[in-house]
Amino acid sequence: MYKKLFYVLSYILFLFLLISPLQAHAQNWAASCLDSNGVATLNCIPYAFSNIVQGALIFVGTVAVFLLIWAGIKFIRSGGDPKQTQSARSIITYAIIGLVLVLSSFGIIYLIAYLTGANCITTLSFTSCK
Repeated sequence: MYKKLFYVLSYILFLFLLISPLQAHAQNWAASCLDSNGVATLNCIPYAFSNIVQGALIFVGTVAVFLLIWAGIKFIRSGGDPKQTQSARSIITYAIIGLVLVLSSFGIIYLIAYLTGANCITTLSFTSCK
């Protein structure tokens, strides 16, 4: 039963990652980012890094949702067994803590940008602070 449920949830997770709209910044890259042949230069690093960060956020959110669903099912199927109930609670706790840590890291960056006035750290640009 658990094996079949694991496969179904893994399939849903895979589909969610495939269908998730990850913005393609290739069309919005600055002209200084590409050379005369249309090949990316080192000036494209901030755009590539931004894409990686957005993909990582989608992945972390998806994994957190998957873990919360899995822990909820485990909690329901525990049948009152204290060991299984505690295991499900710990999975829920750690999933929420991980999600809060990832999201609060962005909050800290925006707070530092607001307090110092260095808004360029929120745009992931190496040249906008000059």
